[in-house]
Amino acid sequence: MTSGDCVLCRRATTLGTAEPGWLLRTTYWGVSMHPAMPVPGWVAVQTLRHTEGFADLDAAEAIELGLLLSQVSAAVTCVTGSERVYTYSLGEGCPHTHVLIGPPTQSSRGAAFITRLLRRDQSLADEPTARRLATELAAELAGELA
Repeated sequence: MTSGDCVLCRRATTLGTAEPGWLLRTTYWGVSMHPAMPVPGWVAVQTLRHTEGFADLDAAEAIELGLLLSQVSAAVTCVTGSERVYTYSLGEGCPHTHVLIGPPTQSSRGAAFITRLLRRDQSLADEPTARRLATELAAELAGELA
């Protein structure tokens, strides 16, 4: 796959002008709302260049990822109040290196929640709440990194 064929690469070119757009952008990574569905508190951390898995990362990308995942997880915890923050990366539906991070719901946890998320269960979607939390996450991440 080339970057021109990749949905996340194409999406990355428009996020600078979208609302809420990038919640955080570093040298190698971008953080945005979940790209497939507005699930409150869920974000995607993706490489800014086209890579198709962790083995494709160069040393600088890999080093930055560890700290970034910790910071994003802490911000999600702070903003959502969730005791748990889930992370997953499959790369099956979209072969571009990305990690999805977010909280479970009160009524669905663990494998049951992830199954609903993977199936894109629309009952998880809440656009106004997802956008509000995305704005709060962006502010929290800006404060953490300042």
